[in-house]
Amino acid sequence: MKCSFSTRGWTACSWDELVETAVEQDFAGIEIHDIAHQPSLSGKGAPFDRYNVQATARALKERKLVVPALDSPIDIAAGEQAVAQAAELIEMAAAAGIACVCVTVQTDDDDAVNRALDALVPLAEHSGVNLLIETSGIYADTARLALALDNHPSDYTGALWDVYGTCCTAGEDPDASIKALGAYVKHVHMRDADEDGSFNLVGEGVLPLERVVMALNSIDYDGYISLEWDPSWMEDLQDKEVIFPHYVNYLE
Repeated sequence: MKCSFSTRGWTACSWDELVETAVEQDFAGIEIHDIAHQPSLSGKGAPFDRYNVQATARALKERKLVVPALDSPIDIAAGEQAVAQAAELIEMAAAAGIACVCVTVQTDDDDAVNRALDALVPLAEHSGVNLLIETSGIYADTARLALALDNHPSDYTGALWDVYGTCCTAGEDPDASIKALGAYVKHVHMRDADEDGSFNLVGEGVLPLERVVMALNSIDYDGYISLEWDPSWMEDLQDKEVIFPHYVNYLE
């Protein structure tokens, strides 16, 4: 398993600053959140502008870093526009050599999910990009997500396991999540909170972290576990020089 962090909430930091932080704190990757709405990352002349993306990928490789995933809040069951946005992300990931694109399903409509996957899975396969559905919304029930993925068998589909969402919000046991999803788990989100829902450092809240790690080990998971930490979550703790090394050290 490898440590990465999400850019979610860190929009005040430049890309170069995030890269330096990743190197200094021994992260293996930087997950990019909602890149379509981050002009500093994807706008004209930005690191992931189509004219710069290959140079950015080479520069990351030289620093022994990768972008393991493009994470997005896109609800692929919300209609054709959402599906088109997800398709654009897949194409962007392919151009950048990024292995995964993460989407959500918040709309409780199985037919809409099937239509979206009918459109997106062939594109993912053609592009060599994994299309991952987050275990949130209707798919915090991981057995339901597994059924949807079973209906669209492909080497390029899978699950983004949002550990806090399934364990602490939905009340699902980590073993049950892994039993349902198994090898579908191709990326993991990690955050923690207290019993009242207020966010806390990973390992200092109610998340059953040891059981989560054991569950991942049971499927020989060797992918990325990505820290989600929006500095607005704790007014008295916004220093990435504290938050990030705590996470890396705790997982080690």
